[in-house]
Amino acid sequence: MQRWHVILLLLLCFALPAQAQQQDKPVRIAILLDDLGYNRSNGERALQLPGAVSVAIIPFTPHARALAQTASRQGRDVLIHMPMESTDPLRRLDQGGISLAQDETEVRQRVNAALRAVPNAIGMNNHMGSQITIDPVIMGWVMDEVKNTPLFYIDSVTNAATVAEQTAHRYHIPSIRRDVFLDNRTDPDAIDRQFQRLLGIARKKGYAVAIGHPHGATLRYLEQTLPTLQQQGIELVAISDLTARFGQPVDQPIRLQDLMRWIIAMPAPAASHLNFTN
Repeated sequence: MQRWHVILLLLLCFALPAQAQQQDKPVRIAILLDDLGYNRSNGERALQLPGAVSVAIIPFTPHARALAQTASRQGRDVLIHMPMESTDPLRRLDQGGISLAQDETEVRQRVNAALRAVPNAIGMNNHMGSQITIDPVIMGWVMDEVKNTPLFYIDSVTNAATVAEQTAHRYHIPSIRRDVFLDNRTDPDAIDRQFQRLLGIARKKGYAVAIGHPHGATLRYLEQTLPTLQQQGIELVAISDLTARFGQPVDQPIRLQDLMRWIIAMPAPAASHLNFTN
């Protein structure tokens, strides 16, 4: 046998198992429905969706406790959808939410109140929060309260400069981030484009996370689409499953730019500390 035949045979022997392994790689998605708690009928409809759809419930809303209890009995993942201030001044902060105007004590109190308000929660993610999730000091206060609970954290990525996931990891809290918003636009074609984008990301990296909302259009789309996932080779899993697999903190060196952002965000010292006349 000529030398190039031997080389070709060896290449095929190595390539075929790798190709088979790639084909057998599981493709998992998690879908987290945010903003449950205000509308009871839409919330109950969301809890009728097939499969392991997870839900995030805004604390102190009229139906938060009842929906959380029902979802937990169904075996669904229940998350605290923690209200946080937006950079958009027109976005109203929900009751019990976190804002820049609050000091450390109040932020910690609000996190603990939210923990008590949503029964059986196993995780947390931010509701709005484009102003807060970029602040490493405030997010540090949040995570310091969460670290002694069984909760994980999902970064909703409402601001591209978010530090939520990396701050969670710094406090040894399992955390992953959202890949796709399903329904920033609620027409069916737009939702479908986002869902196909979700599947594309999942096929590429093995998993992906989508966040949606209990809009009528979103619920109709999911009611029709979720039963077809298995035949497409897609596994719908609880968001805790992906967080356990891919969101475990690892020790990483602190980047200089992150350290500088943290220093800049630190509150100024009290004026009395700067009085050099005594």
